[in-house]
This record gives sequence, structure tokens and C-alpha cells, in this order.
Amino acid sequence: MEGLMQVPYDVTHMKNYQDLLKKISKWMKQDINEDDWITRYFFTGGRMPSANLLLYFQDDVSVVNHWLMNGKHYAKTSEEWLKRMDRSLASIKPIMESTYGKDQAVKWTVYWRTFFIAVAELFGYNNGEEWMVAVFLFKKKKSHHQFSFPPIISLGH
Repeated sequence: MEGLMQVPYDVTHMKNYQDLLKKISKWMKQDINEDDWITRYFFTGGRMPSANLLLYFQDDVSVVNHWLMNGKHYAKTSEEWLKRMDRSLASIKPIMESTYGKDQAVKWTVYWRTFFIAVAELFGYNNGEEWMVAVFLFKKKKSHHQFSFPPIISLGH
């Protein structure tokens, strides 16, 4: 791990872990795998959060319920997107050209096909038990500043 510096940091006294991790992230270099074309072309700056991550951030919303859905359904969805794309190549071509440029349209059509195939394979692997989709039902929390009657506001004398 050449060029890496490990710095011990005591977090036992911290109260706001979200702010702590935000600060720590600013000290770190971006960890990008240049061979990972899905991240580079489709999820730039994106994240693949853990299935339970949102359970830890319920200041403004409450998680009423959450489910893990087997990846087979998302695999089938991706396969269907691929079929629709293949059936619609003539109508997709102008969209690809206007989005990516005429000289890049064929390349990006292949990228999208590869993406749909990769997603179908990843989420369908091991009968859908390796990659899953987390679904959340949220409820907005009541504001601490809500009034049951109109507040009285004085704007002068």
C-alpha cells in the first residue's frame, strides 16, 4: 500500500457520526478502479449503499417498513430493457447521437447493451440471492416547530 498513510483517530467521544465521516472522507483520496467501466460510465460519483444504511438516518423521516427483494426480479427487468432496446434501435439511434455525439452513438449503444446484460447476470446470480434490491416505505416526521394554531407574528408597533 505504497503512498498510503494511516492516521489513528479516536472516535469514542464523537456524537455526530455523519459529520465525522464527512470530515474523514475529505482527508481520503478517491478510490476508483479504472477497470470498472460500470462505475466510470454509468454511476460516476454514485454509491451502492448497504441494504440497511437508511435505517440510521431517520431525523426527518421514519422508516415504516423495509424489504429486501430477491435480485431475480431486477435481473428480469434488465433483460426486458435489453429486449426493448434491441427492438427499438432505429428510434434510439437519434437519441444516442444527440446525447453522446454521432461519433460515439454506436459505442454507447454497445455500452448500454453490456450494462443491461451485466445487471441481469449480477442480480440473477445464485438465484438472485447475492445482489438484492432494498425497498423502503417512509413516513414524514412531524416538525418540532408545528403549531396547532396560527402563530401570532408582530411586525412592529
